[in-house]
Amino acid sequence: MVIGLGIVLAFAGAVVMKRLGIPQILGFMLAGVILSVLGVITSDVRAALFPVVNLALGMIGYNIGLEIRREVFRGKTRQMGTILVLESILTFVVVTLLTNLLLSNIYVAIVFGALASATDPASTVMVIWERNSKGTLTDTLMFVLALDDVVAILLANISMSLVTVAYSGSTLLGDALLVTLFDIVASAGVGAVFGAGMVYFINREDDRAKLLEFELGLIILLVGLMTWLHLSAILSCMIFGFVVGNYVSPEKDPVCHTLKVVMSPVVMLFFVIVGASINVWNVLSLTTVLLAVLYVGGRSVAKYVGAYTGGRLTGAPSVTTRYLGYCLMSQAGVAVGLSLIVEEQFGAAGLADMGLLILDVVVITTMILQILGPIFASEGLRRAGEYPVTCAPRTGVATTGPPNERSILDGGPPDSAPPDP
Repeated sequence: MVIGLGIVLAFAGAVVMKRLGIPQILGFMLAGVILSVLGVITSDVRAALFPVVNLALGMIGYNIGLEIRREVFRGKTRQMGTILVLESILTFVVVTLLTNLLLSNIYVAIVFGALASATDPASTVMVIWERNSKGTLTDTLMFVLALDDVVAILLANISMSLVTVAYSGSTLLGDALLVTLFDIVASAGVGAVFGAGMVYFINREDDRAKLLEFELGLIILLVGLMTWLHLSAILSCMIFGFVVGNYVSPEKDPVCHTLKVVMSPVVMLFFVIVGASINVWNVLSLTTVLLAVLYVGGRSVAKYVGAYTGGRLTGAPSVTTRYLGYCLMSQAGVAVGLSLIVEEQFGAAGLADMGLLILDVVVITTMILQILGPIFASEGLRRAGEYPVTCAPRTGVATTGPPNERSILDGGPPDSAPPDP
């Protein structure tokens, strides 16, 4: 009953948000807030639904991996990689320092910095597709969007290890970092093995129904295995998607995107759970509001300056140097999902208040950046001259495939599927 009610209210919220011209993800989270206030989704219900969170994050990771294509980056890896590292690391450092000024807790500030480095690909890709944007800036932007979340996941894993060490006192820092490195390598390795199995099967099977069943089954199995082994489900599924997206035969490639339609209600429910996790009274507190201001301001400036500096150092074209930072403001699924994991782990370590504070701030800033991000991205691409000023946006939203395959991960309208996390 709770799952059905959550999805129905999320759908209704998406319809309302779309008519108001607001990102539909906010409608999903608002449905969760309402259900929490009414006492329908309690802390016990949230705990029971947490496997849905893991499954949704695994599906999001798989979709991100599918979009990381080798041919897009060939010959440009050094330049694009330098820009990626500089904007991610600078964002991490700036947000960490700013939040530490207010909290005087470097360990929690490090977690904020790690989460701030993530960028939402879907809302920015939406702008690219609507305007049919093409050019040097667009190519670099696609590279950064594809790999930004990978950096965020790595930083988040390391930061959570530091917090565990700081508050448990039972493990040496060096040992904790080695364990984190092992977890990352193991997660990636298992994902690669699953991807190889999927590629082998797809290249020899013509029945699309069987392919969808096998694809969905492998993702669920991989998420369950990673949870059982206490490894990173989202990173493992990302590598899984990367292998599938790059090594499946070209004529079978569209099959890999069929899952997007199936996963729509799972991701909707994920954001309902996120909304239900918000502490409404904490959101209204002065500390949370100030943290949100520092987080959004520091993150926005750091993204722009990092992209600008990386472009100058690598001799990137002026349009990339000047306008890439405009296109990196959005934040959504990965940051919110990681903040849920942080909240759960902090709660298990006896740091529930800190975990809830991090979740509340990330959710608030995501709402703000989901509105501002696409506006800045559109302006950056317009100034770069990579779509005609008079070009009328297409009906619909961003997608990496044909319009009839749009789904939740492509920002589809509510009458087809809700937008990407």
